[in-house]
This record gives sequence, C-alpha cells and structure tokens, in this order.
Amino acid sequence: MQYLYTTNYWEKLSQNLQIKYHYLKEISLKSGITLTGLFFLVVISFTNHTEAYQTDFEDGLFIFVQTTVRNSEGQLIAYLESSKFTDLNLELLESFLDFEASRGNDPIVTINEKEYQVIRRVQSKTFQTEDLVASTILSDSVDGKLTMLARFAHDGYPVYQGDTLDSMWTFIRPVS
Repeated sequence: MQYLYTTNYWEKLSQNLQIKYHYLKEISLKSGITLTGLFFLVVISFTNHTEAYQTDFEDGLFIFVQTTVRNSEGQLIAYLESSKFTDLNLELLESFLDFEASRGNDPIVTINEKEYQVIRRVQSKTFQTEDLVASTILSDSVDGKLTMLARFAHDGYPVYQGDTLDSMWTFIRPVS
C-alpha cells in the first residue's frame, strides 16, 4: 500500500512503529537485549523522511504524475499517482514548460473563469536489469548535464528485465 506524506501517512507509520516497538520490546525483555538500539531506530525512522510539497493552482503551477509499471507480459505491476513532490526546481521547470509549450498542441482550459494551459507529456522506459525504483523523476538536459526538475518519492517497487514504466506528467499553469 502506498502512503504519501500526509497526516494519514504519519499515523500509519506511527502505528506500524508502535507495533514493531511492542513486539521487539517483548522479545528483548525475554532475551535481555537492550532497547537503546530500537529507540535510535525509531528516532531515525522519523527524521529520514523528506517533506513533500503539494502543488496547487493558487501557487501558479499544478503538477500531477501518474506512473504505471507493467511486466514483460503486459500485466500491471504498480500504479502510483501524486501531486506532491519532494524536489521541485521551479526555475528550470518553468523553462522546460516554456520550451514544451512552444512545440504547440497544448490546450487552454477555463477553470473558475481563469485560463490555464495544460501540458501533458509521457515518459517511458523499458528496464534492462533487475532494480528497485523508489522515485518517479522528471529530468532534463541543462547545459549538457542531466538535471532533476521534479521528484516524487514513494515506497518503491521492484522491476525486472523487460518491465516497462510509463509516467504521464500533467502540468497546469495560468495563461499570462
């Protein structure tokens, strides 16, 4: 089950850690192992998570990504979606969107009497080796160097040779 960085995520994480803590406490009391390491593990678990940023129409740019992973036989392995991102390079993202919009064919829609441009792009990949994917990343070549524009961190999923990934990125921004 995928948990995004919301209140519900932290509640589930807290419950999960409490269950593990009580289980390990019971084991450690029986075996004489100290709980110091477990306390350290619980503290680290809460401090290693990066804050996610919710994109919103009011902020001038709404981003939504949908990712599907299929095995080599075409069966659905994973489906993820989010409008929250752990990394956003807004300056480079605006430049990227300006370039993409210059290619044409991106509709203008009206929402609450305001005009917005909708830019949709699909990013596809076929995996050549086994791996574990824990982020959905949009990157672009800037001055000949691959640069991350947006990143959606998630729990991750295993992939194997022949698996395919399709990420549909939807950007909605106001028309100036």
